[in-house]
Amino acid sequence: MPKIRIKMIKPSRLSSFSANVVFSNEELLIEILLRLPVKSLVRCKCVSKKWSCIITCPEFTRLRVPCLNPARGLFLHCSSFLINPFHQFVSLSLENPIQAPFQKLSFVDDPSGIRILQSCNGLLLCCSFRAHGPNKNYYIYNPTTQQFITLPKPGGKRQISKVILGMKLALDPWKSTHYKVVCTRRSDKAPEHYQIEIYSSETKKWRVSGPPFPARYDIGFQYTGVYWNGAIYWECGDNSLRFNVEHEKLEKFPMPCIGRSWDDEEMRVAYYGESYGYLHLVQVHSRQKLTFYNIYEMKNDGTEWFLKYEVNVEDVVAAFPHMIRHYLEPTDWHYLAMAVLCVVRGEKEEDDFMVLHIPRMVIRYNLRGHTFYKLCEFGNSTNDDDQFEEVDEEYEVPITLISLEFGWFSAFQYIESLFCL
Repeated sequence: MPKIRIKMIKPSRLSSFSANVVFSNEELLIEILLRLPVKSLVRCKCVSKKWSCIITCPEFTRLRVPCLNPARGLFLHCSSFLINPFHQFVSLSLENPIQAPFQKLSFVDDPSGIRILQSCNGLLLCCSFRAHGPNKNYYIYNPTTQQFITLPKPGGKRQISKVILGMKLALDPWKSTHYKVVCTRRSDKAPEHYQIEIYSSETKKWRVSGPPFPARYDIGFQYTGVYWNGAIYWECGDNSLRFNVEHEKLEKFPMPCIGRSWDDEEMRVAYYGESYGYLHLVQVHSRQKLTFYNIYEMKNDGTEWFLKYEVNVEDVVAAFPHMIRHYLEPTDWHYLAMAVLCVVRGEKEEDDFMVLHIPRMVIRYNLRGHTFYKLCEFGNSTNDDDQFEEVDEEYEVPITLISLEFGWFSAFQYIESLFCL
């Protein structure tokens, strides 16, 4: 019987051979890269120009994330840091917690410090913190890839940034490889009117959109604007506005129909935001217990709201009674030191939850199972930095006041994204 000779390949040669096969077969390479987590993909961009080109290609992003990407965490803005704001990061999962991409925004040397204005599908719209007027800069930042750009100032040489009332980012990476920024400013032609300007990442220029328009002084262009389904929605009771970014059309949009005006003192908006392709509004009514939240969801066509969840968080109050402000009446809006930071939709409805903030901690409340647990605790649980004393004027005795560190205006979603700036 003839002898069979087997030629052994050294491990180094075998590794080199496998690498050459992967490099030469782009389809195989893409299949491998699609299975890697985002952080590994960011490192893989440094392997070669070819790998970087594949990973940053919009088609690769669509293949990797064919639908909406859920939020993995929250950035909570701490405004007490006057030089460079600190951002507390909260991972939204206890099973697979993720580390904070950053605590202080230092991607550019801005002497005024940097704060987050908005989170939109993985990108952050940021601005100078303590600067005003023409000295204020605006940035687009991807916390996953750590890429950023500095936006040119609206108005060019006219330096109209001193009258800017708000900036909003409009990004839909599953429809376009470009984004837009919508600037709302005071009109320099019509008194008591506003003007919209649009920046396009495709042209890298600002341009005026439409004529000046009137609006309520308290509409809150800076804080209440939410990008959803191709439009920016500004909540302001019965005078709420939305701006269709593609068609550049400004119009009013309906609020939940509850039988009374939304300007009524008996109603409050506890939260307003977008998650996983859904627009939510959380409402509290003074004639109900303050532990009751009505969570509304906008229909996909933007025509009306419907009641998605009715939530009673009495069990949370019972578990953490230190949130009760006993020096106030139970009917007072501020009786409970509790704020809704975010409503998060999951891939399935049983995965939907609400993020609550009470003194010294953040809680995840599951909207289907009505269970809850702590996501994080700030500092030592015995730390009383969130409490201070004031003298009661009637009885002349000290009372302990309880404060909250964050509200929904200061909470921004972290969504992993490979979007290339």
